[in-house]
Amino acid sequence: MDNKDLIIAEISSAITSVLGTSAAAVMRKAGRQASLHIWPELPSGKSVTEAGEIMAKGVSALGGFGDFKMVPGDDANSGVIEFKNCAFSSFVEASGQPCGKQAICYFGFGLVEETFFRLTGTRSKIDLVARDDGTKICFETATPR
Repeated sequence: MDNKDLIIAEISSAITSVLGTSAAAVMRKAGRQASLHIWPELPSGKSVTEAGEIMAKGVSALGGFGDFKMVPGDDANSGVIEFKNCAFSSFVEASGQPCGKQAICYFGFGLVEETFFRLTGTRSKIDLVARDDGTKICFETATPR
């Protein structure tokens, strides 16, 4: 983890410990706005598979979030997501909230929601389904709303 990621993780831990789950709305919005600034030009009309491939490259380049993978879900417009080796999960204990309830998690949810929308045209909500600490994978869904 580089210094930038450490700083982000400490900010996330502080926000999470002070605001708890109230951080959700603020951090989701920050993530959605970040998508517009990080990737100002994205193609549109992509399938879930194509969007997953584009987002995998983009998220990998950000650092800290680990490896991103998205495949189509049961619904043609939904996605099944895996985040593997997210560096921010090591800060769970300091904030007092589990993975999926961290401020940085909500930021990531918003980032993926907006990027997925911009690529596919489908509004979705990202939720953590489960975290496997043994494999260091967060399993998430992108559900159309």
